[in-house]
Amino acid sequence: MIFRPALWMTVFAVPSLVILLALGTWQVKRLQWKDELISEFTARAMGEAITPPAADAASGLRFQRLNLAGEWMHDAEVQLIGRTFEGTAGYHVITPFRLDDGRILLVNRGWVSQDYRTPQKRPGTLHAGPQEFQAILRLPARKGYFVPGNNPVQNDWFTLDIGDIRAHHDLGDAVIDGYSADALRADGPYVLPIGAAVEITIPNDHLNYAITWYGIALGLIGVYFAWHHQSGRLQFRRGSGE
Repeated sequence: MIFRPALWMTVFAVPSLVILLALGTWQVKRLQWKDELISEFTARAMGEAITPPAADAASGLRFQRLNLAGEWMHDAEVQLIGRTFEGTAGYHVITPFRLDDGRILLVNRGWVSQDYRTPQKRPGTLHAGPQEFQAILRLPARKGYFVPGNNPVQNDWFTLDIGDIRAHHDLGDAVIDGYSADALRADGPYVLPIGAAVEITIPNDHLNYAITWYGIALGLIGVYFAWHHQSGRLQFRRGSGE
């Protein structure tokens, strides 16, 4: 075999190949990290429930299962616009829940259809007195760039912004500002509001990304040697018996 690598082609190809392989390997490591993270979150969500932690201790408890005991504050309910359930448009019902220790936790009770947006149209959901149920701890999410801001005056709520809801309903300093909670759906037939299922949905496309980078690297190698072969810089000698 005769191989005379072209300088300019090699100077371009070798660093590019190193970068592509590094990117692919980085995505493999990210895949392993994400798998471990999802396993950790699932263990928290499916594991033993704990009492609501202090706000400053919640950052490491994402998706932790919680035991909640207290009373609903239905007069301070808001509904988040533009939520769907099984393809049907509706709202998420956000209701402050006064815990037995006096703190107030904002709870996403679940989904209702447009016909049941207002509390007056679903009096059966306005449970009074002491309540106990389980929920999943949710850390504050970033508002999307194209998501409108909340407009309390028009009763238009697009995001669960703890500060906005606290100020609008004058809930005071008792509100837990470090996290909210999603009430878990009870077993059996759906009951309004339809609560959350224990389902950890975290994008994990790192395997696809790794395959893409490695595929591009393989393609670069093929182009590199094909170009050298076509330009006569890569030749394969025939055997002496031919």
